[in-house]
Formats: sequence, structure tokens, C-alpha cells
Amino acid sequence: MSLFQPETVACPACGAPVEFAVVYSINADRRPDLRDGILDGTFQEEICDKCDKAFRLEPELTYLDVARKQWLLVQPAGKLADWPELEERAKSSFDKSYGPHQAPAVQALGRTMQARVTFGWAAFREKLLAVERGLDDVVLELVKLAIIRGLDDSPLADDTELRLVDLEGDDLVLAWIKSADESAVEVLTAPRALYDEIAADTGSWKALRDQLLQGAFVDLQRLLISSAVTRK
Repeated sequence: MSLFQPETVACPACGAPVEFAVVYSINADRRPDLRDGILDGTFQEEICDKCDKAFRLEPELTYLDVARKQWLLVQPAGKLADWPELEERAKSSFDKSYGPHQAPAVQALGRTMQARVTFGWAAFREKLLAVERGLDDVVLELVKLAIIRGLDDSPLADDTELRLVDLEGDDLVLAWIKSADESAVEVLTAPRALYDEIAADTGSWKALRDQLLQGAFVDLQRLLISSAVTRK
């Protein structure tokens, strides 16, 4: 089931109280409208009656879509630094639902599911969009890395992330997005041929592919953080 709790939140612009039905879990099989709201960017957004400022709560929830084989622990973007602990929490939570203490049929279902942990709305939406468009999320992260390697300079920063936002014909449309407000700094495209080339390459990308698949945090930022730690 999808779980909501009524809460009063201060408007970030004027401080006035705004009533929210704050989401804690989503079952997209029963509530496909919630999935649609995540994809179109309107879910968990309200408008302040006092100043007319529209704002969105940071996501902190579990997401289940059995039909699309997705299970996600979704956390605020500001908790990215805690990804190792939250990755462990995701594993523990997923195992509790689908692990060895469950009935054989439930365990069998769990083996078909893709368990992930994400940070912020842009990353959350990207996981849903990738499945919607038939893209493997591991290959997608390697495509981003290939793009960054080919740039002389990029907006990449602690508060700016590269995310898939759409597909147009044979092109993947990506954007550099500010984590705090989801605003796009720059939009770029990558040919689907680049994705297909990396997907078919079982040699030169293997080490990075294996690194991404070490846990539920399947994201370019895992590679970048690990690389930064190694350099220290």
C-alpha cells in the first residue's frame, strides 16, 4: 500500500504553514498516478496560500513497482554522503521483505526485483524513466562517465548532477541539474549508439560495471566518490 501522513511544513519563502500529505511509501502497482506524478515532476508539490510559492518536499520513502520489477529506497539529496549506511539499510529492508525468512514464492519474486537506493527527486525520476524507456541503469551511468571524460569542462559539482531527462528519437537527453531545486543548468544529448556500444562492451568497461554493481547505490556518484577517496 501507499502510506501518507498529514504534516504541516513551513514555506521556504515566507515561513507560513503549508499542509502536506507526506508520502512514506508508494505502491505504484496500486497507485500508478503517483508514479506519473514523479515522472512529470508534480508529486509532493504544494503552493503556499500566503505567498503563492510552489515548493516540493525532499523525498524520503520506499517505492515498489512489481510490474516493472523495481524496489527503491529514496532519500533526500542532502544525505548522499551517507550512501554506504543507507545502502546497507536498503539491503536490510529489501531482505526483510523478500529474503530467507519469507515464503518461497515471495523469495522467488524478490530474485526478479531490482533493488536500488537513490538520492533526490532527479535521481529517483531517472530510475523510473530508465525502466520506462528500456534502459539498463548500469549502462546509463557508464554513458554519463563517457560523456564527462569527453568534456574539456563540465558543471559537475557537489550540488550539480548529470541526469537523464528524456529520449528524443535516437538521442538520450541529459541535463546538469542543481540538486537543491532541480533546476537545469545545461542540457545535452548523447547518441543512442554510445549507449549501445557500452552495453555491448564486456571488456574495457567491466571493472567500472562491477564497481557499480557492488550494492544498491547504482549511480555515477558512487564512482566519483570512490575515486576521490582513493586519491586522498
